[in-house]
Amino acid sequence: MNTRQSFYDIKSFYNKKAKLKASFNGMRYQVEQSVNDDNTKKLRVYVWPEPFCYEKTPDKFKITNEFEYSEQGLDLAYKWICMCYDSDTSRWEHAMNFPLNSAKEMELI
Repeated sequence: MNTRQSFYDIKSFYNKKAKLKASFNGMRYQVEQSVNDDNTKKLRVYVWPEPFCYEKTPDKFKITNEFEYSEQGLDLAYKWICMCYDSDTSRWEHAMNFPLNSAKEMELI
């Protein structure tokens, strides 16, 4: 799995409203700042199978979670992404090894 350091830090990256977009062995993920209805900042994290980007993947194939907007929340987000990968390795490996089959399963081709 990519390292926790590859997720940057809150102040220099997410405060600028930048989005971390990355992948690991068939699993894509995105980490971004979100603001709830009560103006509370959160880290929103998405995980989905390759081959397509976030914008082209139907929502029903994405797993989402939110974390506290802090370095500790970013640590938990990293651990959650690792857990998503470890708990469904065969799904991610299938997406990596057979991207066209994954695209057909998502009804995108």
